[in-house]
This record gives sequence, C-alpha cells and structure tokens, in this order.
Amino acid sequence: MKNAVAFLVMTVLIALNLVSAVVAANDGEGKQVVVKISEGSVLPLRVLTRAMSSLYDKPDENGIVVRSNLPTFMPYYVYTRPEGEARESGEGWYEVGTDNKGTVVGWMKASDVFEWKQTMCLMYTHPENRKPVLMFANEDTLAGLIAESPDKRAEQAKNYYDVINSGTIPADFPIVSVEPQNAVDYSRQFYLMPILDFAATQIDGREGRILQLAAVGGSGAEAREKTDIRQNSTYTAQATVTPAKAAAAPQVAKKLQFDVVWVIDTTRSMGPYIESTKDVVRSASMKLASEPAVGENVRFGLWAYRDSLEAMPKIGYTTMNYTEELQPVDQFLKAVADVKDTKTDSLDFPEDVFSGLSDAVTKTAWTPGAVRLVILVGDAPGHKLGHKWNLSGYDETTARALATEHNITLIAVQIRPNEAKNHQKVAERQFSVLASNPGTTETAYFSIPGDKIKHFSTSIEKALATTISVLEAAANDTLGAVLEEDALPVRNFSDDLPVQSAPDISADTAKSDIGLGQALRAAVVRWIGSKTEAKAPRDIVAWVTDKDLVNTARASLEVHLLVTKRQLDSLASLLSDITKAGRTGQISGDDFFTSLQAVSAVASRDPDRLKNAASLADSGLIPAFLQGLPYNSMVMTLTNEMWNSWGSDEQDNFLNALDARIVAYRAIHDNPEGWVPLNEGADADESVHPVPLELLP
Repeated sequence: MKNAVAFLVMTVLIALNLVSAVVAANDGEGKQVVVKISEGSVLPLRVLTRAMSSLYDKPDENGIVVRSNLPTFMPYYVYTRPEGEARESGEGWYEVGTDNKGTVVGWMKASDVFEWKQTMCLMYTHPENRKPVLMFANEDTLAGLIAESPDKRAEQAKNYYDVINSGTIPADFPIVSVEPQNAVDYSRQFYLMPILDFAATQIDGREGRILQLAAVGGSGAEAREKTDIRQNSTYTAQATVTPAKAAAAPQVAKKLQFDVVWVIDTTRSMGPYIESTKDVVRSASMKLASEPAVGENVRFGLWAYRDSLEAMPKIGYTTMNYTEELQPVDQFLKAVADVKDTKTDSLDFPEDVFSGLSDAVTKTAWTPGAVRLVILVGDAPGHKLGHKWNLSGYDETTARALATEHNITLIAVQIRPNEAKNHQKVAERQFSVLASNPGTTETAYFSIPGDKIKHFSTSIEKALATTISVLEAAANDTLGAVLEEDALPVRNFSDDLPVQSAPDISADTAKSDIGLGQALRAAVVRWIGSKTEAKAPRDIVAWVTDKDLVNTARASLEVHLLVTKRQLDSLASLLSDITKAGRTGQISGDDFFTSLQAVSAVASRDPDRLKNAASLADSGLIPAFLQGLPYNSMVMTLTNEMWNSWGSDEQDNFLNALDARIVAYRAIHDNPEGWVPLNEGADADESVHPVPLELLP
C-alpha cells in the first residue's frame, strides 16, 4: 500500500509539472475558452481566491474594482494565465470567469489567487512520533540536507529546530516556516497545501519527494499574514509551543473529557469475560467515586454485538445499544448489569464484529469536544467482506478509516480460546489493524489466552485506569508534566506504579502497553491542538519533504482527495454500477462492459462510447472531477480482458472491496464532522471533505 501511495504522489507531481505557460485562447469564433490544466488535457484550469482579494475590470491596480474582499477559496475558471516570471513572482494577472462557457468577469492579481489544478491536497500526518515539517526557502538547501548521511542529516535538522525553538532567527536562515508542534484540527482551522513543483529523490533507500507547496490559510486578515519565521516572531512563538506546554496553560486541561464506549461480543462463549468486564467497571466506579471532580469528566457507553438475526432469530440481536445516552459510572453500572451472553449457539465461529463497531462509531451520542475511546472485546473474527452475514459491509481497513474519520481511539482486546485456533490468525490481523491508531508506532492490541481470565481483567483494567489517571492529571494541573513522556504510563487501579515497571511482563504485553500509552497520548495531543486552535503556516511558498528528516521511516505529509458531497455521491454511484455489472456478468456470462451498459443510466445515453472504450477511463462513466486525475487505479484501468483474466475469487475480492468503499462513502457523507465550507454562507452541498487515498477505488 505504501508503494502504491508513493507512486500515486509521484504521478500527481509529474502531472502538475507538465502545466505550461498559457495565454488567452478562443474557439475560432471570437469566444474565449478556458485554459486547460496541461497540454492535451480536457480539464479546465481553476484558481481559488486568497483572503481579502479583489476582482478588477482590467489587469491594472489602477483599474476599476469590480468586487473587493472576495470570499476565501472562491473558485474561478482561468481564461488568461500569466507566463513564467510574472506568475511565479505574483506580479502577473489572471483573467477569470464564473464558468467554463465563456463568462469572463474580470482580472485578478497572481498574488491574490493560487492555482487549483487538481482536487488532491497535502495534509499533515498526526504530529506524534515525528518532528515538525521544516519549510525551506529553496530546493537546493533541502536537497543537500537529504543527501547527507542519516547521522549528519539528523544533527543538522536538530540544529535547525534548536534555532527555531530559541525564537532568535537570523534573516538568512534557510527555513521559511515550520509546522506547529500542536496538532492542527482541519475541521476547525482549515488549510490547503497545493503542490507547485516537485523533485523525486531517495531518502535512506526509500522513495521520497521534495515538494514545493503553497501554504494557504482560511478567511480573515490573519490569512494574509505571512508566517515567515524570519520575520513573524508571533507565529514562531505559537508554532514552538509543545502539547505539554499548551496543556499546562490555565484552564486548558480542566476542559479535558473522555467518552469511553465498550463494544463487546455477547455470544455464548463470552460469558466469563462479560462478568469480568463488569468487575472492572465496578473497580472504576469506586475509583471515580473517591474523586468526583474526575468522575464528572468521563462518560460511559456500551454496545453489544452477536451475529445475523435473520439467520439465527434466537440469538436475540445483531447489535444492541445499552446506553442511548452516555452515562456517569454509577448509572452505567446499572446498564451493564443487564448485559448477558446468549445461550444460543452461533452457526459458525466468526461474528458480526464490524456491525458492532460501525454502529458504536456512528450511532453513539458522543459528548461534543470529548476524547473518544472505544474498547473492543471479542473472541472471534468478523465475517469477511462479501459474507452474507457481514451486514455492515466493512472490513478491518475501512472500519479503521471510519474510526479515524470520527476521531476514535480504539483499543482491541482479542481473547484466544483454545478450541478455535484456526480462526485466531484472522482475528489477530483484524483486531491489530483496528487498534492501529494515528500517531502511534505500536498497536493498542491485547491478545489474551482463553484460559487466562485474570490476564483479560488486567488488560481492560489498564485501559480504563490509564484513562482515569489522565483525567486525574488534568484535574490536578499536572497533565503537562505527564505529556513530557513519549507514551503515557500505563496503570492499574490496584497499583500507583506504571505497569511497565513490572519485572515479569512479557515482550508482547510490553508492546501492547506501549501501544495503549501511545494511543491515549496521541488522542490527548490531538484534543489539545483542537482546543488551543493550532494554526498551520499560511501565505508562504516553500520546499518540504514528505518524510521526517530525523526518522525517514515516518511520513510527515499525506495525500487526500478533496471532494464535495455531490462528488462523493457520484463516486458511490459509479462503484455501485460497477459492482452490479460485475455480479450480473458472473451470472449471465456476458462480458463486463456489456453488463455495465445494462445497469448504468449514464452508459445507456451513449452506448457506442462504452462499446468502443479501451478501459473504464475512456467509457464516459467516470465523474468529471476524477477525469485526468494523475493516479492509476484498478477501476480506471479496468478492461474486459482484465476482468475475464481473473478467476471468480479475484473478481469477488475486487467487487467486495468496492462495496466496502461505497459503505465508507455513505458514512462520510452522513457524518457532519469533517465537512468544511470553503465560503461562509455557501450551500452545504458545496462543503469539502478530504478523502484519504486508501478509500479511493
């Protein structure tokens, strides 16, 4: 997957580099036509406005201002594009229009817009376990640093960070700006980083890229305030505040709240573990009762899951929410008392894990602004994609993406009964992927032998006790000191000492404890960044690399596709048509494109184009916003020959993967969080959302 993403980013950059200087053109009848994003492309070039920009009647600042203080990120089509030096210096002019049909409305200064060639954008990865992105004034300095040995590069990078942290930055410093140390909440502090240029490179034997980007902020006067750290000491001071220092600020940590939601398998084999879970919750209630200030800041919920109710009516339910509203621990104890395992055997060992998890993520009444923690407990894997009893349509990859989309920190506890050894590898893979939280190097995954009920109790107690210890630190104004650690110290209710100090701890358990501590720390760091409204660099052009300069195994930037709700709907419709056609063809024996023509309303309007298409990319079915995007996917390159070369299992895997993405798109569409309006007062359907590459088909 990493290689695929790297190749995708490379092709994005290559395509962007092909854009050449273009001047006004017409259609031969005197009507102006839009500039295309590159030679041979059918896609029009657009620009987005910066804050407080103006529209003129001619390319002259002394001309008439047609409209001033334009909304930030307002899109215009380009009819005349400045060439070379004029464009790069920001002194040139763009002739712009409101559509691609010749409606020209005026001229804008190059410094007031940035080109929006693709809907792909760069975003920061979670800042934990890596250094902040350094933004260089020129490519050569960054390229030279990358060419150094790892030790020399790390030493020089440390020197750069030391100068930045000192706050005294010389005028000739090679760094223009720096990513803030606190996490930037995209939904609260919107930013864009379009790619302007690139150079491919090798970084410690890994494929990497040197990128020139424009860092663009949101609306208001601050958006046009350059964050050049050689000149803007205010931004430098803000960017160098660590999460620990931010947490130590008055009243910041006092606002920390946790929502803890259990997602538990309640099938017959889980009886002993359900009772043990109740015991841990009772221990937590005693702890919280002794510290009411802490208890006020944590709420609990519980979802139970079993399997397909249609296939096994006596099983009782597929999923059950025992807490319509999240509850303080004393009320939660009453709800937990009602939870029991079913006495009806399932028809097979796997259960509908993904329905239980997806319902908990999307249907829980989460407390606004609280850290969201899900503790998954089960002894069986979830049904695989395509299985008739996988009612959610998720697998571990898309379910993990769903959890990340909803800012969920997930801890997974897998019980390994001896009588089900054949299923344990699948369960281990699923639970491990689900517990791979952003900003961590270890998974928050606990594997418990089925006959070690005490080990199970200890594991779930650690998750709850450590969460409560974080709240205690927040209440006592010591959260900043706790965050000085690389991972939060994992604790038990029965012991004030970190669990990691126990001499008899196994290597696997130690990793799980580290993963738990890292996951909770990463969640708190993300929360602090949101509450303190950390802001990304803005109104600068700089060179960066997509790898951490100190630990090049860690990605510092990742690519997303920025889409509107209408575009997301059209993408889901396309995949739905493809899956219908694939399954119809499997039954009828027709070739893939013939089946697609039968199910697609779009194809029926131009059947000859689909009939003569070499691949789906040429079929006329691909939504306009995906056409010309410089990324190669299985969907875009799919042909009759490719489809026919696959066996039935390979075809099923392909179609099941598309089904999982359709489900994920619907969840993103319906989730109000993460959708950002580009302009105040704009139609909600025009809000945008960054979709990660792993969810693209």
